[in-house]
Amino acid sequence: MRLPSITPRLLEAGLLTKPRRAILVDYFKSNWLDLSTVLSCLLASFMIYLFANPLMSREFPLYAGIDQTDFWIKHGKHLRREYISTLVSAVVSFGVPASIILLCGILKVRNFQDTHNALMGLLYSLSASSLFQSVLKWTIGGLRPYFMAVCRPPMSLTSEGQILTWYDAQICTGDMKEVREAQMSFPSGHSVAAFAGFGLVALYLNAKFGIFAPRPLNERVPFWQLGMVAFPVLAACVIAGSKVRDGWHHPEDVVAGSLIGSVFAYMAFKSAYPAVRREEKVG
Repeated sequence: MRLPSITPRLLEAGLLTKPRRAILVDYFKSNWLDLSTVLSCLLASFMIYLFANPLMSREFPLYAGIDQTDFWIKHGKHLRREYISTLVSAVVSFGVPASIILLCGILKVRNFQDTHNALMGLLYSLSASSLFQSVLKWTIGGLRPYFMAVCRPPMSLTSEGQILTWYDAQICTGDMKEVREAQMSFPSGHSVAAFAGFGLVALYLNAKFGIFAPRPLNERVPFWQLGMVAFPVLAACVIAGSKVRDGWHHPEDVVAGSLIGSVFAYMAFKSAYPAVRREEKVG
């Protein structure tokens, strides 16, 4: 029987000296705490996303003529379908970077522990940043660009002239699930996930190919390698920018989310590799 292509790598690493079941048992004994923490972060983030009501009150003004003001321009857009859904964003932000790491691990790195560390770094980045942004949405949040469209406040409250009065979501007459979602604009979760996943793989590719590593003055980096690192950044920018174009986030939500994702990508990468600018093989 012909062995799968990955098997020789495992033999070289000494991982197939035991029965496969024993290998799995040893693996989970060594990594159960990390895996449990990752799953706990993802579960907590998912529960906040599904069930948590905004912790701090989001108030908004309502008075006659408000539909002619800057506030209405910012928060009165109509609700549109997302260009990139939350599920697609999550799958792409993990699946594409993981595939790149695996491909690079098989073709270039050829070291099981090194590739494992990179994949664990990816999980660290996505799970920790996911919980971080979920807590911010729950506590800080903010009104989405389409908030007034789903809130549908009773316009009879504007009959008192130009007197400025502030209200919260309790006066909304729209679907309360949509109203709850419309109060969690800051930061953009798509942006966080995109830069946490694609940002980490950009750092990984840079380190493995030494693109920004110190080099002799007469030596230059091939342009295709620069493009290889730029691709993940472009992908993250497209995902993040789509949230402004589809009217689900304000620009500041996207900028903040991108910065948060980038910070977690850097921290997670540093947890797997001490250096960022040059290749270091773990194991």
